[in-house]
Amino acid sequence: MTNRVAALSALCFLVLNFTVASLLVAAVYGFDLALFNESGRLVERGPRVSALLRLAMLIDMVGYLAFAPVALYLQHHVPLVVTAAGVGFALVGAIGAATLGSVGPLLLERSAGGPEAVAMVQLQLAAFEKLVYVGLWGTLELSLLAIWMIGVSWVSRPAEGWEFPVLGGIGGIGLLGYSLRCALTGETPLALVSPLDYLIVPMVAALGPWLAWLTIRLWRGKTTTGVPLRTSSTS
Repeated sequence: MTNRVAALSALCFLVLNFTVASLLVAAVYGFDLALFNESGRLVERGPRVSALLRLAMLIDMVGYLAFAPVALYLQHHVPLVVTAAGVGFALVGAIGAATLGSVGPLLLERSAGGPEAVAMVQLQLAAFEKLVYVGLWGTLELSLLAIWMIGVSWVSRPAEGWEFPVLGGIGGIGLLGYSLRCALTGETPLALVSPLDYLIVPMVAALGPWLAWLTIRLWRGKTTTGVPLRTSSTS
């Protein structure tokens, strides 16, 4: 695998996961954060958004899988546990997307019945939202991404100075905070109900710029640990 392939994989993850899938999911919830934060209320959107949710999760799944080559490409520059965390992040994220993309639309399509059917679907949908948003993505996936992000940032210090690793450290700590918030409370910090949430969410926002920076570095074939990355002219 060349540095250009790794860079394109990182770019695909950024575009598909961070941009396209995120916008589609926001559209599924009517761009209403309150609707997103209250599990089960998606049933109010009804069957009309089932196809959009399925498409969003399919794109999200592909985006997650595109991240795996990035983690594998950097395996010679980071400890094995860091590579395992990166690959684990991609797999857990893809599993979550596939789960919600399979079950969510089915439940929404069944919400077209009477009040009893709607109430039952709401309970089932709330359970699956908790499973994916809090369990798989919030607690497990983000803790793995935090390990990978902090690990890559740490080993980049000899070649990078302080800006890149510090940005990665901030994002990684934010991800750990997000993960712990989900694990200990069963809720995401996106609801911003505590002062700590106002700290966690902005720190997590460092992930996007850090990944974009990493993508540029991979494309240019620059170093991470003082060891040259393989360029597009090598095998």
